[in-house]
Amino acid sequence: MINRFNQKEKQIILSILFMIAASCSFACGSILTKILGNSLLGDGVNPFQIAHARFFFSFIFLVLLSRFYKTEFKSNLIKIHVLRSCFGLLGISIWFTSILYIPVSDATAINFLNPIFAMIFAVYFLREQIDLIRWSAALISLTGGLILIRPSLDLTLNPIALLCLFGAIIMGLEIICIKFLTSKESIFKILFLNNLIASFVASIFLPLTFKLPSIYELFGLISIALFFLTGQFLFLNSIKRAEASLLMPFFYSTIIFVVFLDLIIFRFIPDLVSFAGASIIILGALIISFRELKIKN
Repeated sequence: MINRFNQKEKQIILSILFMIAASCSFACGSILTKILGNSLLGDGVNPFQIAHARFFFSFIFLVLLSRFYKTEFKSNLIKIHVLRSCFGLLGISIWFTSILYIPVSDATAINFLNPIFAMIFAVYFLREQIDLIRWSAALISLTGGLILIRPSLDLTLNPIALLCLFGAIIMGLEIICIKFLTSKESIFKILFLNNLIASFVASIFLPLTFKLPSIYELFGLISIALFFLTGQFLFLNSIKRAEASLLMPFFYSTIIFVVFLDLIIFRFIPDLVSFAGASIIILGALIISFRELKIKN
């Protein structure tokens, strides 16, 4: 049936399939983080140790893959790589912590705000021009984030959700670094240096939280790294074949996979606040995606 499509259409279909597969891979890594943190495979693993394993084992996989990629790993932008890796390590550590204490669907939805913050930061750091429609869409998404923070009548907020929002801001700064780096260097070099630097920095603080994992937990930690690294490769290969603004709506299928896996494994069903907040965040993000697609066309 796919033979009915021309080459360009085939590339678009393939890129969409890659993006959906990437979303599924990210969702599996997120749920596995919740499994490890909730002591289902042993005594439990600290979220920072999980973040360290995510980068460390990813780096090991990349070292093995480097045999097939003839890439020069020297870089004149090492300061940007270090900055990006520190932002990424901090953002991932906060996100993994959030997954353990608030619904994983809420943490995932709040994490969807990082491209919104990246768009805001791009105005200052990259001198990008943002029109009124995209500013309005950003405000819509931020409203969804505010809902997921669950403010009460006495003006108290869910501190973990607020921490997750801060993590999204940090990861928005990471995206700015990535945008700058991808215009200068190869994707494989960026991934390789990112995981090398982040695992090195995380190793400095690892003794503060380290606990010898059980054999099942060790397998889980390796699997988390593999899921997130596979998701990155699928994501990057997807946006190489089609416009990112066209593909991003399919990336939000991550939350569908997360809700499904959370239901199957933990028998957890998100409440109306979760559905409302996530829907509003995704609505704002979709408006931005379609607006960017219209501008490029």
